[in-house]
Amino acid sequence: MTPSPLRILLPFSLGYFFSYCLRTINGAIAPRLAAELGLDAATLGLMTSAYFLAFASAQLPIGLAIDRFGPRRVNVTLLAIAVSGCLLFALARDAGLLIVARSLIGFGVSGCLMTAIKANAQWFPLARLPALSGWVSFAGLFGAVVSTLPVAWIVERGGIETVFLLAAGVGLTAALVQWTLVPDHPTQQVGKSLRQDLAGMVEVFTARRFWSLAAVAAVALGSHMAMQGLWVGQWLRQVRHLDETQAGATLMMMMLGGLTGALLWGQLASRLARRGIPTLWVYAGASALHLVTLGLMAADAAVSTTALIVVYGLSGIVGNLTYAVITSRFPVELAGRANTSVNLLIFVVAFITQAGYGYALAALTQQGLTIAQAYGVVLGGTGVVVAVLLLWALLDRSARQP
Repeated sequence: MTPSPLRILLPFSLGYFFSYCLRTINGAIAPRLAAELGLDAATLGLMTSAYFLAFASAQLPIGLAIDRFGPRRVNVTLLAIAVSGCLLFALARDAGLLIVARSLIGFGVSGCLMTAIKANAQWFPLARLPALSGWVSFAGLFGAVVSTLPVAWIVERGGIETVFLLAAGVGLTAALVQWTLVPDHPTQQVGKSLRQDLAGMVEVFTARRFWSLAAVAAVALGSHMAMQGLWVGQWLRQVRHLDETQAGATLMMMMLGGLTGALLWGQLASRLARRGIPTLWVYAGASALHLVTLGLMAADAAVSTTALIVVYGLSGIVGNLTYAVITSRFPVELAGRANTSVNLLIFVVAFITQAGYGYALAALTQQGLTIAQAYGVVLGGTGVVVAVLLLWALLDRSARQP
């Protein structure tokens, strides 16, 4: 008997809310953390990146585990690790322990989105996946919003320890709810050997239908994550000359645009899929809007800054639709491995671009370009690469277009 969508959706959405909040929380706690423990910028950067390194390194093993043992068992185990990381972060008083705690958190939340997608794919028709994934993404982005002003308010009144004790409570609640409410699918794999599981991974990585979509997903969503996490704020300050208050308010509007987009694109894609219109074409249309927005930012066009950034957030989040598309290109028993493989590539690109943009901007300004012109080259170049890879995805006839 198929369970209610809410029985699957709500528990995993709570987990992804927890994950995304912890991904972006350092922006709110960094000044207090640096002041209390005397951390310099390099140490803060290392501590923050430890989350992403642990998250990325976990993707392929987690993909194997999800397909072998099921999303519920895997994610509850991982959430327990994340909760332990939160408790350690609350108690830690030196940089080494903070880095260990941040790594435990990154590893522990690394399966929150992937397990949600796998569970949805097991229980519901493919046409519903974009809408269901949209709700999960909405929960995650809401976590990003909570990690800004609300977390800063808690830090001011209760300190960093209170924030992470509360976070541990949310993670523990998510784990308990998933364990008690989410059923295991009756066709969940059992008894396959590790060699057979690894053969499934090889099948994913050697498939053209994987790479034609994974390439554009990795570059588009990976660079968007890097921009969202750092470089959009810098562009607002350095090119549009906003002060800290104005930049903070504009970034909040970008997050709200992303919240809207998470629901909009997912619901639209599911409705159109029922009418035979492929989700890939919805992704392409929203990506075209994103490329236009990126081009306007590159040109420093005379367009309202707030409107530009809202549309940037609204259109950039469409990258999450690629998980629904990649799921449909492989048997459901490979859904975990296919999606975590894409996720690994996305996070690798996010690492490269977050650091690479800084080096590129420095090199271009040293060559005599203004900072606005340097951003134009970097953002324009990213847009060209995404456009070429998007064209490849659309023209690939080796894949079904769900």
